[in-house]
Amino acid sequence: MSFASILDIVMEAHLQFFQYLGFSVTDIYGKSIIFANAGILYQGELLYNDQVKIDVVLDNLQEKAFDLTFRLSKDQRREKVALVKIRVLFFDYSIRKVVPVPEGFRKIFTEEKIPSYSSPPVGIQEKTSSKSATQIWKFDKLEVLRLAHGLILKLYALGNKTDISRIKEHGSLLEHIRSISILLPVRIAGAWGSRILSEKIKNILKAKVHLEELRYLLILVQDLRIYSIERELSDLEIINGHLKKYLVRVRNGKTRKLI
Repeated sequence: MSFASILDIVMEAHLQFFQYLGFSVTDIYGKSIIFANAGILYQGELLYNDQVKIDVVLDNLQEKAFDLTFRLSKDQRREKVALVKIRVLFFDYSIRKVVPVPEGFRKIFTEEKIPSYSSPPVGIQEKTSSKSATQIWKFDKLEVLRLAHGLILKLYALGNKTDISRIKEHGSLLEHIRSISILLPVRIAGAWGSRILSEKIKNILKAKVHLEELRYLLILVQDLRIYSIERELSDLEIINGHLKKYLVRVRNGKTRKLI
C-alpha cells in the first residue's frame, strides 16, 4: 500500500464530500480550495479488492483554512487502514491569493445547516501513543513538488485570464487540463514518499505520462489562440527534468524519502 494509493482514494473521497455539501471544489461561493499540506498515519494493510470505508471530518475552521481528516478502514470498520489529515485553504485565482473562508460556507457548519453524524469506533482501541505518525509531504519540502503546485495554480488561473466568450467555447478543455494537473503532486509524492522501488518507478512514469498529456493540451490551447502558455510549458520541462534525474537515481539505488 503506497502513499499515492491512499491519496488517490482520499482525493476521490474529498470530491464526494464537497458534492454532498452541494459544491464543486473549483467553485465554493466563487472560490476554489487548495491543499497546504497533508499527513498520513498508516494503521494497517490495504490489499487488492479490499472494500474501504472512509469517514470524513471537517474541523479547525479558521479565518482562511480548515482541516479535513479522513479515517480509512475496511472489513465493515473492523480494521484500521490509515488516518489522513489535510490542511485546506481557500484561494481566489483571479487575484492569486489565499482568501478568507466564504461566510456562506462557514455558516453551514457554525449554524449546523447540515446534519453531522458520529461514526462508530474502528478496530481495537490502541493504548500506544501516536508518535509513529509521520508527516509525509509538504509543498515546502521538495522543489519538484513546489513546482508542480505552482504549475497547478497557473493552470487554474488560465480560465480567469481568458475572455468569457472563449471560456464558454473551450471550457471543457480548460477543465480537462485542470483535472489532469492535480494528479501531478499525487504521483510526485508517491514517487518520493514510497519505500518500494517498483512503486517509485510506477509513480515517476505515471507523472511523466501526465506531463506529456498536459504538454499536448497546452500546445492545443496555444494553437487555438486561447492563451499564451510559454511559462507553463517551461515549467513542464523543468518538472520533467527533475523526474528524469530521480528516475536515474531510483534505478541506481540512490534515493531519499520525502520527509
